[in-house]
Amino acid sequence: MKRLLLASLMATMVTASPVWADTPPVSAQTDTPASHLVKKEASDVLNMAAQGFDAVRDIQIARVAIFQGQPDAAKQLTRDAANLLSDASTDWSKFTKMDAGAKMINDQYIIVNSNFAISENFIASPEKEAAIKKANEKVAKGDPKGAIDTLRLAGMSVLQNQYLMPLKQTREAVSEASKLLDSGKYYEANLVLKGAEDGIIVDSELLDVDR
Repeated sequence: MKRLLLASLMATMVTASPVWADTPPVSAQTDTPASHLVKKEASDVLNMAAQGFDAVRDIQIARVAIFQGQPDAAKQLTRDAANLLSDASTDWSKFTKMDAGAKMINDQYIIVNSNFAISENFIASPEKEAAIKKANEKVAKGDPKGAIDTLRLAGMSVLQNQYLMPLKQTREAVSEASKLLDSGKYYEANLVLKGAEDGIIVDSELLDVDR
């Protein structure tokens, strides 16, 4: 099944691309008021845990730091990820994937990222081009649900991909990696962090008309 990404339609959801797609150098990481606003809006729209998103980013960049010969940066990033994942003020249940396919024993899958795609063999037509234009207008007005409904009514099925992080498992991995880093066991810490990153799964779901 061919997937055509809705690049223009989802432009306002810039943070919805996979967090591990393009990692900038450690020194380039910044957190600005504008980035916090965009992150919050994306979190509200996509029902994803922004803190989980940030933790996964820190895990990935910590691994980069190890191989760039920046152990202090790797230690700090790992501690930051641990703090984000253990923040008692976060209601993780709001971002838990509850369906049968995401059930776990003694753990829970947290939505840390999400994106949308058209799930079909897309063939352009005047009707579909008009629907995409109308959907773009709805996104511009802050109505992403209306945009998705518009696409569905034009015969374009919308697929949502959610990136799910096992919360307890990731917490334990980050804690272990932090101890290994403090002991100077950088190679071992990298393997543990890689395991945490590899523990994230992608759940694809066709959005229903009544959703």
